[in-house]
Amino acid sequence: MVDIEKMNGKYKHSNPIEDMQSSVGAFVFDLIELAELQGKLLKADAKLAVRKSIGTAAAIAISCCCLMGCLPVLGFGLASVVAYYFELEDWIAQIAVGGSFSFMSVLIATIAFRNITRINQQFHRSMDEFSKNLTWAKNAFNRESER
Repeated sequence: MVDIEKMNGKYKHSNPIEDMQSSVGAFVFDLIELAELQGKLLKADAKLAVRKSIGTAAAIAISCCCLMGCLPVLGFGLASVVAYYFELEDWIAQIAVGGSFSFMSVLIATIAFRNITRINQQFHRSMDEFSKNLTWAKNAFNRESER
């Protein structure tokens, strides 16, 4: 027969839908925390990669300095060619070649400097938004799992 105590409400059956919702919420919360940890790991790896690449960057800087040391010799050679073919005096050809090199260098440096400042701003904005979204998602799923 039917147990009267269970019928009077003293015995509460678990609701399978609520159990499933809380399990899914807890699982998604754990997944979000895992994604957050992966993001922190990626950040730590990026810092380590930058530290390890300092030697390579130094080698590139030294190579660029050597290349810059070769530019005056190449400039004088190019000025000699210009003076010979256009029948100019050496000093006029040297000024023309040096002025052209200087103009191109300033133009390239200006464009590069503008681009590098824009890259830094974009990175901070996306990291802030990612953090806000991740916090929101964790809070939303954590509330769902507590129900």
